[in-house]
Amino acid sequence: MSTADALRQELGRKLRAAQVEQRLPSVSASVFRRGEVVWQDSVGLADVEAGRITSPDTQYRIGSITKTFTAVCVMQLRDAGELSLDDPLTEFIPESAHAPTLGRMLAHASGLQREPPGEIWETLQAPSREELVLRTADAEQLLAPGSWWHYSNLAFALLGEVVARKTGGTWEEALRERVLDPLGLDRTTPAAEEPAARGYLVEPYS
Repeated sequence: MSTADALRQELGRKLRAAQVEQRLPSVSASVFRRGEVVWQDSVGLADVEAGRITSPDTQYRIGSITKTFTAVCVMQLRDAGELSLDDPLTEFIPESAHAPTLGRMLAHASGLQREPPGEIWETLQAPSREELVLRTADAEQLLAPGSWWHYSNLAFALLGEVVARKTGGTWEEALRERVLDPLGLDRTTPAAEEPAARGYLVEPYS
């Protein structure tokens, strides 16, 4: 067995071990070198009820990796002179009840509460753009801006709204034009597109 074959076999073994150890319905992985796929594999079921097997092309939710995308858009606008990281949020969203600087929001130092107000995790329904801004009136300022690190999905959701307003469209449109299309990420989409893995949620009761 060649060294390359042995490495592929070991990667496959680690992938399967990770699925078992982390109790995942399915998992996919790829290794790229100089822009080329040198190894990819997948294991498990993308949809347990339907018995649908996953593949390397199956979409998965990427969660907070979207924060990196939003940060890229903000920094592009900064580099273009469209905004400053020292600008307060109210410079772009005047109706916001809070005014941390964009830089502090990017650094998770805005002091704003973690989630947008509302039962987002219970319903899995994100607020509309209008609701997001209106609900800032109910959001707690837990810490003084810049005083401490505190993770905030709310802050990044509001940064997405800043991007949308500065580009004259939606956050999704800005993301596609500024990040996804230039990088050739045609299978990275704001909403799931088949084939996509089905998500599962375990309700905590204690």
